[in-house]
Amino acid sequence: MPEPRLIVPPCGAMTAHAFRLHPGEKLMPALKQAAEIILARSKCESAFIVTAVGSLERATIRLANASRTDGDDTGGNDIKTHNQRFEIVSLVGTFSADGSGCHVHISLSDAEGNTIGGHLMDGTIFTTCEIVMGTAEDVKFTRIMDDSTGYNELEVIQLPKQQSDAWKAIPAALMILAAGFIAGRLKAR
Repeated sequence: MPEPRLIVPPCGAMTAHAFRLHPGEKLMPALKQAAEIILARSKCESAFIVTAVGSLERATIRLANASRTDGDDTGGNDIKTHNQRFEIVSLVGTFSADGSGCHVHISLSDAEGNTIGGHLMDGTIFTTCEIVMGTAEDVKFTRIMDDSTGYNELEVIQLPKQQSDAWKAIPAALMILAAGFIAGRLKAR
């Protein structure tokens, strides 16, 4: 096995975006729509779920490394739908602005405290779902085929630092201030 190499991860300033989903709303489409709106509004290239609390009355999840039981022999993972109430114990995921995809996992706890989890396919909100999503400036999430896994996997790219519009205006403001000062000094002579 090769020696792990030190990777300095891309970084950028984080901004939090909080919202609430209501009873009956579909979780996965709402997450995708929220990420799309947040990414467009923030002009960032990456979004991720920071935290979430709430409950579902129906959940569809894909199980990792499980044999399908629905007769599909393509080697895909098993997908299960649960029609019962759950508390959301954990909800995590990444979203790409370039449309290359999202990847969301969920952990759910039933009325007896038993926990299930996997790749979120969809869910229906029971009472509420309070979500905080984050964006990272100057960081881009995209997905590329990884031949070692056979899946499109996350690639994180450091983008060049973007100057905010306020900082771009400072040199011009200083020039105007200096010109005014010089003109005032010349007039005073």
